[in-house]
Amino acid sequence: MDALSWKDAATEWLTSLSFALLVVMGVHVFLFQPFVVPTSSMAKTIKPGDYILASKLHYGPRTPHSVGLPFWDLYIPGVRLPSARLPGFSEPERGNIAVFHYPPENKPIDQKTAYVKRLVGLPGDTVEVQNGRAVVNGEPLTAVPTVQQQWDVHLEDPRMRLSPSHLRPLGIQTARPTSDPNRRLVTATSEAADALESYSFVQNVELKASASPERRPSFPEDSDFTRDDYGPVPVPEKNQTVQLTDSTWSLFKTVIQEYEEHRAERVGTGVFRIDGQRKRRYTFEQDYFFVLGDNRDNSLDSRFWGYVPKDHLNGEAVLTLFSWDSEKNFFRLRRTFQGLD
Repeated sequence: MDALSWKDAATEWLTSLSFALLVVMGVHVFLFQPFVVPTSSMAKTIKPGDYILASKLHYGPRTPHSVGLPFWDLYIPGVRLPSARLPGFSEPERGNIAVFHYPPENKPIDQKTAYVKRLVGLPGDTVEVQNGRAVVNGEPLTAVPTVQQQWDVHLEDPRMRLSPSHLRPLGIQTARPTSDPNRRLVTATSEAADALESYSFVQNVELKASASPERRPSFPEDSDFTRDDYGPVPVPEKNQTVQLTDSTWSLFKTVIQEYEEHRAERVGTGVFRIDGQRKRRYTFEQDYFFVLGDNRDNSLDSRFWGYVPKDHLNGEAVLTLFSWDSEKNFFRLRRTFQGLD
């Protein structure tokens, strides 16, 4: 092959590669994006090792904030683009499994770590957790069947043992001992807890609400909320005007300073300054959401770090492409192309 032929072949190859890369990046940015889930915060809905597909068409894709190659996390530092959300075919709804960029990270939005949780509080809602159960606008939220929580299992006889043959058919991994010989702790769905209570040697099964959990929520930072008794907290809504007070400042401070990018500070008791002017009220510039993990007692969610701004929403998780169990080193074939809800 002569030199000209080599040049033509190389040019054709580079053109094809560039076109393919542009197509893949277009799909990645505007249509669908795969994610691997490393934690158990959404178990049993999503297991660690699940490769899920997020649809950006549901909420509307956003144009990039950064210039670079997202596949390899390579970006041009210091370059920030104006970004806009294109029309989607649905609005975020309560109960959706949402993929979003982790709000507290100090990076451009599209470079922040991807998180996946369930939308519980919508803009304008009031959210709380009462004895471990989510309550929205004063009404208990019907939990999806895959939501897991901790349960106290009281045995009739301390000599009885909850063996794997009792637990595994119910999808329960293990029963943890406690200081009370008659009591065990399990992480299970409501359905599994009901089935466990039907065993003849089980006295009763109760939802465990801890007053002093291992990880205490820190949103808002001055609260004494626990993960099982939390709130109530309001969820900001676009164009909603709120009164700025010493009690609401901890709820809205990060929203105003970080997500809506205003110079805001409390300069005295009940006195606030935004962009150099004293303010008693503030009007939100976008919608916000409150999210919880389905594994309620093992989830770093809005109870710990606050609201998800709408511009941080990446898409709705719609499908498990495949799943890899890293502990046992095998594919979970039953989870291949499994829909999510």
